Amino acid sequence: MPRLPPPPLFLALEAPDFPAQAIAAWDDRLRGRAFAVVDQDPDSHKTFIIACSPAAREMNVRAGMPLAAARRRLPGLEAVLRNPAWEAALGDELRALCRTYTPEAEVRGSRALLDMTGTPAARALQPKALARKLRRDALYASGLVELSAGAASTRLMAQVMARLAAARGEAAAACPAGEEADMLSPLPPACLPGLSPQCRERIRRYSLASVGQIRGLGRQALAIRFGGEGEKLYTLACGLDLEAVRAERHEVAAGTAVAAETVLDEDINDDDALARKVRLTVDKLVFQLRSQGLQADRLMLAIRYADGKAVRKTLPVRPRTDAFRILADKAQELFRALYQRRVALRAISLCAPSPKPDTGQVDLFASQVDRRQAALGDALAKIRGRSGFAAIVSGANVEGG
Repeated sequence: MPRLPPPPLFLALEAPDFPAQAIAAWDDRLRGRAFAVVDQDPDSHKTFIIACSPAAREMNVRAGMPLAAARRRLPGLEAVLRNPAWEAALGDELRALCRTYTPEAEVRGSRALLDMTGTPAARALQPKALARKLRRDALYASGLVELSAGAASTRLMAQVMARLAAARGEAAAACPAGEEADMLSPLPPACLPGLSPQCRERIRRYSLASVGQIRGLGRQALAIRFGGEGEKLYTLACGLDLEAVRAERHEVAAGTAVAAETVLDEDINDDDALARKVRLTVDKLVFQLRSQGLQADRLMLAIRYADGKAVRKTLPVRPRTDAFRILADKAQELFRALYQRRVALRAISLCAPSPKPDTGQVDLFASQVDRRQAALGDALAKIRGRSGFAAIVSGANVEGG
């Protein structure tokens, strides 16, 4: 049997008010004191606070406030100029630590994101325990005092979990695989990373109190109300990684992806009927792959509801394959994760972004059954290549009666 790929696992670190923490880490005199960080003349009425110490936050001073207003609230509040060199040095220390966990680590300012998929540490510890260990090591290595960690099966949810832990005053939080939509829906929009201040202010003015409310508005309504950032907001509210979605769309547009779609003759919400439609779509995709001598190493499923809303999700396929059985199992797993609304479906799409050429290499662990299935698949592809896909229809994809 083919080896199962390791489950994806991402860790995230979040350091609130990072410019203030960087200054306190290098200047012992300021530790424990109330101060605000600015990058303009402290005596100017146009100067805004970009970060503040924990002691200042306890006095209701917040980043984004005018310094003059904060000083009226807290007379004698010390203003410290931002020090980019100290922030860069602290970032280098975090980067060095993260790369002892995995080479797939990215540190940007106050945030770190680690791809722990398949690493020895991911096999040795549960996700939340691993997140706690990363946080402890980072606190020791950097001199930071406020740091939260998150763990999840996607980049986005790992960052959301780190923000959630910070909001709850916890060391770490983790999202179990497959529960991303349920955990994300009730959370406040502030947990979504990468949104502009203007977008967040508009969310506040529309009184959108949860990510589920945002997702419920739909892509078109968000595009109308939020302009160019509406698409991004909808993608995040659906729990999808922006980088992965951009890459997949670029690959499809560039013609480097293989795709198949099943448009339903009528709107369906029957589970058994939908499972057959998923398998039919996989059958179409496998035919496309075999016809071009390609194999999938990623599988993206997209479903479009009768009301026009759409969601998508991607899973890795290791080792890469064009085997119907393996891709059908992956597609059903994706479908179960995505189909959360009891609304009829209009279409099911499958895509293999950037498929790789079939080298003809036989899997060392392939069983006799696997070899027979591969030979049968090749024979079906040849017949369909001559007579068209509809020349042979699998009985498993046809409704009985």
